[in-house]
Amino acid sequence: MSKFTPNPIVGLLLWLMAAFIVIGIGPMFFPMMGSTVSFAALLWKLLGATLLLVVNLALLGRAPGVAVLGLGPSARAFGLLALGTLSGLLLVGLWLAVFRLLVPVQLAPGTITPRELLLSFLIYLFGALLEELAFRGHALLRLRERYGSVVAVLLVSVAFGVLHLPGMTGVNAIKIIALTGLSSSLFCFAYLASGSLWAAVGLHAGMNFMLHSLLGAGGGAGPSLLTPVYEQSAPPGFGTAFWCFILVQLVCGAGVILVWTRHNATRGEQPR
Repeated sequence: MSKFTPNPIVGLLLWLMAAFIVIGIGPMFFPMMGSTVSFAALLWKLLGATLLLVVNLALLGRAPGVAVLGLGPSARAFGLLALGTLSGLLLVGLWLAVFRLLVPVQLAPGTITPRELLLSFLIYLFGALLEELAFRGHALLRLRERYGSVVAVLLVSVAFGVLHLPGMTGVNAIKIIALTGLSSSLFCFAYLASGSLWAAVGLHAGMNFMLHSLLGAGGGAGPSLLTPVYEQSAPPGFGTAFWCFILVQLVCGAGVILVWTRHNATRGEQPR
């Protein structure tokens, strides 16, 4: 597949370092990108995604890389991106429904403008593409080639959780690795089941956009379409919200794995 020869685990660590650098270096040159509706943030995500795409294609071989990542422009690719995005929106919506059964919360109108809402979606879209290329591109494929799908998904998901560690300590650090690692597993299976990274990008972007820009429930400082108003004190830390998200993702993940396994069985293949 590629002339890149280091051990795939070493390669994963290099991709993790690259993701830290690309994501972390942005604020040094674009001081306004802390806001989810900054044009500078969109520009940096676009540049970062382009850089990681070039590296992926170089390592995989340009034409084979486009094919194996499923990133070529086509009606199917657009459909998978749209389906993934819709699935991400619905998954977070399901989380909110479960969460509201346990914690009294109302959704009040937020302050985001239509222009900011569109801009924030594009930021999350290219941000998702950037992270998918770092973890579900060359890194995942090399690990899968050496160790099989299960181990590859597990290793990539742990690395993806570590990417979200900055600012977290103690129990919260463990929770963020579990939460983002589980999300990573869903992104991996979306890619592996569809054969296109666009499915994972859509799922990733849809979840982030719904959580932060539509519901205002992600703890970010940016404006959102809605904002949660608790009828009583909000749960401490991740609390109930964390466990509801874990439950919803486990149920959805089990469904994805079941469909993927049956799909492979109908083709006479054994999942690796």
